[in-house]
Amino acid sequence: MKANPIQEFILKNKRNLQIAAAVAESWPDAREKLVSGFLDRLESRLAKKLKGWRFEREGIFFVDPWSNILLWKPAWEDQYYLGLHFANYGQKMKFGVVRSNDLIGKRKLCSELLAAVSGIFPSARQTKYFEAVIDMHSPAADWRKPEVLWRMHTDHTFLEEVSDQLLQVAKISAPILDRLVRKK
Repeated sequence: MKANPIQEFILKNKRNLQIAAAVAESWPDAREKLVSGFLDRLESRLAKKLKGWRFEREGIFFVDPWSNILLWKPAWEDQYYLGLHFANYGQKMKFGVVRSNDLIGKRKLCSELLAAVSGIFPSARQTKYFEAVIDMHSPAADWRKPEVLWRMHTDHTFLEEVSDQLLQVAKISAPILDRLVRKK
């Protein structure tokens, strides 16, 4: 077996074990505080550009396997949303245009929307739940890592990159979604 320096430190004495237990107990709350602060800043930044849009958070970030921040125009409610998805507990970040499959599942996927989003994000694809979904690679694909959480907390460019990607999807998809909602 390989020696694990962290385990060795923890097991070295009673005090180190107490410190490790305190850190382990506090970690989920500290991580939630980091992501909550980031999402507050993201929503604020997006709200300045997307006047009248609504925002909602679903799930407990890094605890639930699928948690989201959703944004939409009121006319789209219960049909379409833009979303930032913490897939696989935040290991695989995704963003794109979500469809409410429970309510519009029988409606055909919109090839025009996928083509428009693919023009900006060539890796965009459609699924049962997404008109267009993109795997996030930048600023980071896996948001669970401590260095990513620290960037999320301190690096303004992290916020800018996430915001800019969502705004690009909003700009290209909003006119198409407006038409789709009016038709139905």
